[in-house]
Amino acid sequence: MTRVLACVDGTVQNLELSLGVGSVRVERATPIREFFSWPGKRNYEGLYWSSTNRGHVDFESLLEREFLLSADAATDVVAIAAQPLALLWPRGTGGHHDHVPDFFVRLSNGDGRVVDVRSPERVEKNAEQFALTRKACDEIGWQYDVFTGLPSEHAHNLRWLAGYRHDRNAPTMGTAELIRDCFERPLPLQDGLRRISGATGLSTEVLTANVLHLLWRQILSTDLSRPLSMSSEVWA
Repeated sequence: MTRVLACVDGTVQNLELSLGVGSVRVERATPIREFFSWPGKRNYEGLYWSSTNRGHVDFESLLEREFLLSADAATDVVAIAAQPLALLWPRGTGGHHDHVPDFFVRLSNGDGRVVDVRSPERVEKNAEQFALTRKACDEIGWQYDVFTGLPSEHAHNLRWLAGYRHDRNAPTMGTAELIRDCFERPLPLQDGLRRISGATGLSTEVLTANVLHLLWRQILSTDLSRPLSMSSEVWA
């Protein structure tokens, strides 16, 4: 029988794979294994400050950091946990002893999603592991996804917008309403900033931070498949 090992709220839980595991608050789990570093390690690792969690989330590669960017910006994600659990396969499972998925996210509708992060060239190599993990998630009632990266321009734009994810860049309620009204129809960013600055007396620097924060929050929209610039069209 496959088992699920997780440390939630400081308590280690070792559970048989079943629908009941779905009720465990895995989004509050601490990493089930340590993150090791050594001289010459090829992967870049670190901590990402998540505006969703209001705290840091570990990552072990730049591709994992890219996933965190996309999850942090997603409007349906309400919590993110790194290395949240271990799946302990039964003895004799095709050369696989256990598997620690890279992330778990809790969605706004209450569903859970387990995520593995792999570069595209490693997907085929790990296909059996992914199939086992997907089957386990199906039995629990969780979604499962393999993240292989974002289109390069989308990733570049998210990295830029992430610089404005903190609430210190959020507009006041009154200013936010004026910004939404201004961009009720698609308008180049530069033109909108000029109009709002004239109406509020606020500097374009402050308003730019406000608008980019609202783009990060997806209260405003733009085409992230193209380079983000002052000429980009923005709409509410």
